[in-house]
Amino acid sequence: MPSKPVLSDADKKAIRKKLQELCEECWITQGYKKTSIKNLCDKAGISIGTFYTLYPAKENLFFETIAKIQRRLTEKILDINRNNQTKEGFAQSMKRLFREYDSKPFLYNVHTPDFQSFVTKLPDETIQKIKFDSFDFFRQVIHAANLSLKIEEAQAYGILSALLSTIGAKETLCVTCDYFAVFDFMVDSLVADIFE
Repeated sequence: MPSKPVLSDADKKAIRKKLQELCEECWITQGYKKTSIKNLCDKAGISIGTFYTLYPAKENLFFETIAKIQRRLTEKILDINRNNQTKEGFAQSMKRLFREYDSKPFLYNVHTPDFQSFVTKLPDETIQKIKFDSFDFFRQVIHAANLSLKIEEAQAYGILSALLSTIGAKETLCVTCDYFAVFDFMVDSLVADIFE
C-alpha cells in the first residue's frame, strides 16, 4: 500500500493560501452553503484527505478566510488614510469600503440565512473573533487620517454607519440611478460637515 505524501510546511502554507482564495471566490459567487469541500479540493487540485489534514471542517476554512478579508480590508482603509491625510482621503477610503461591501455582501449582511448557517456551526469563542468592532475601526481610521471632528465622535460614527448601510438599498437605487454615484455624493458632502 503506497504511503501518503507528507506535506512540508511550505506546501501546507501554499495550499491554505490557495484554499482561502478559492473560498473567498466561492463565497462571493455561491455562498457558504453551496460551497462544498469536494468542489474546493477539485479546484485546488488536492484530495479531500489533504483538506482534512489542514482543516477539521469547512467552517474552519471559512472562518480563516473571513478573518483574512477583514484584516486586508482594515489595512487597505487605514493605508488610504495614512497616505492621504485629508478629508478627501477619508472620503476616498469610505468609497473603497462601500465598494468592498458591494462586492462581498457577507461582510455586511450577516443576517442572511446563508451566513447564519455558517455562524451557527461555529463555537462561541470563534464567533467573538469574527465580530468586527466597527466603532474601534472608525477611531483607528480617524487617527490614521489625522483629522479633527466638528461633531461628537458617536454622532459622526452613527452618520457614517448610516451612510454605509445604504448598501442595503442597492436594489431599489440601481433601478433609477447609479448607486455608487449617490453614495459618493453623500460621502463627499457629509465628510465636509463632519471634519474640521
